[in-house]
Amino acid sequence: MRLALTFFSVLRMPLSDILFCGSEAERADFECITVAESFYRDASVLSSAIACNTRKIKIGSSVYPVATRTPFQIAMATATLSELSDGRVCFIGLGVGYKDRIERYFGLKMANSCYKMKEYVDIIKGLLSGKEFSYTGKFFDFQDFPKLVDKRMDIPVLFGSSGDKMLKLAGQIADGVILNSLANKEYIRHAISIISESVKEMDRHNKCLEIASSVIFSVADKREDAIDVSRHDVLFYALYPELNPVIEKTPYVERVAEIRKASTKGDFNGALSLITDDMIEDLTISGTPKECRTKVRNLYDYGATLPIIRVAITPFREAERKEVFIRAIEALRA
Repeated sequence: MRLALTFFSVLRMPLSDILFCGSEAERADFECITVAESFYRDASVLSSAIACNTRKIKIGSSVYPVATRTPFQIAMATATLSELSDGRVCFIGLGVGYKDRIERYFGLKMANSCYKMKEYVDIIKGLLSGKEFSYTGKFFDFQDFPKLVDKRMDIPVLFGSSGDKMLKLAGQIADGVILNSLANKEYIRHAISIISESVKEMDRHNKCLEIASSVIFSVADKREDAIDVSRHDVLFYALYPELNPVIEKTPYVERVAEIRKASTKGDFNGALSLITDDMIEDLTISGTPKECRTKVRNLYDYGATLPIIRVAITPFREAERKEVFIRAIEALRA
């Protein structure tokens, strides 16, 4: 199986433990490690540390939010990481980001996301073209950016997408997508249908797009223990309206509305209690090692090409989380 292990941006875990788990993923023949960014840890710095602590595993980003980084920063970070890792950068993940986080934590207003994503793709690919680059667009207008790299770097750009508009744009201009961590069978197939139709419209028939799918992953000797851990992570994502396109492809629309209502009132335990076992079964990979391996393989049947394993760790103390990651890696060892 092609597999990626992600270290998500709000992961609170000692850096030494992250580096150890990255090395273990390499030993277990994971194809790549992806690093996310929204707040807390810097994705490019963490990626560099992982690259220096490994030899062959590839490195990707899932994802950089375009609201908080310029395309110049992303292109320069990518070029630097590629040099540092001896060419192991496998893709650049770009996303709009969560509106509440971006506007509350960074004081930035989010608007015109599709236009910005298009310009980011144009500029990043232009800066990595191995030539001096100029650009005129709605948000960026510059001349003669000096040659950033000696030769062209054809690094795929993937969109962290949930909504149909961004999925359609991905089919038009990107090299694939990274579906969000609540993706289920119905949503994955829906997303692929949107992307495929967009590819046809743009006459990109020869373009083979990556369909990466991030997934909440919890493994334990007892299935019920794994489910209890995942409950917290499902709640985390269910509270974000950006996940509505996924929720709408499930039977849980009304339940999620109740969950959000309880959370708004400050009733965390009430909200958590509404995350039922059937939701966890549909929206995560949780269970015994054998069950989890079967469910990961099912993702390929749904149309995903690269499962990205997001280990569920919320109920565990920071000092315990390394072992949780190792248990997940071992369950999927080739």
